[in-house]
Amino acid sequence: MTQPPFDHSIVFASSVAPIHRGSLEMLVYFNSCQSRVADGIIDAVERFGPPEILTDGDLLRVRVQGMIEAQSLFAVEASTGRPLGVAVYARSDFQHMLVVHLGIAAEFASGGKRAHEQLLLRLLRELRRCSRQIKGVQRCELLYVAGRSRHAERLRAMPARAFG
Repeated sequence: MTQPPFDHSIVFASSVAPIHRGSLEMLVYFNSCQSRVADGIIDAVERFGPPEILTDGDLLRVRVQGMIEAQSLFAVEASTGRPLGVAVYARSDFQHMLVVHLGIAAEFASGGKRAHEQLLLRLLRELRRCSRQIKGVQRCELLYVAGRSRHAERLRAMPARAFG
């Protein structure tokens, strides 16, 4: 059985509408895939603080308490505006963009019914595309990766151009 092509109805945005607070809370705080990277999440929270959902005017964003400059990139279902994925990131120094938190809806995670759409990879590619527009950024680093294996450590140090 062949997999259907990517769903092109997914768009990327820096915020989501307040009507989707419940979906965003599920993605950020109650994500069923968190156990896969629990050690990394604990490390991120200890180093930078927990992610927080903020109302910014009439929009929702995610930030990290210990990084006021942190920004959010959401993968959003175009037809409904429902957040499907989020990356919270900040420039850790002149050359590095640090992704401090990631969340992907379970349906897009490994083993999910839409895993073939590779939402995590698409989200990271979009983040890389955005980081290329920022002068000086040469690498995107993931703060937590499952297992912390040698392979995971190599992923953390990949040049920004290597995500796609």
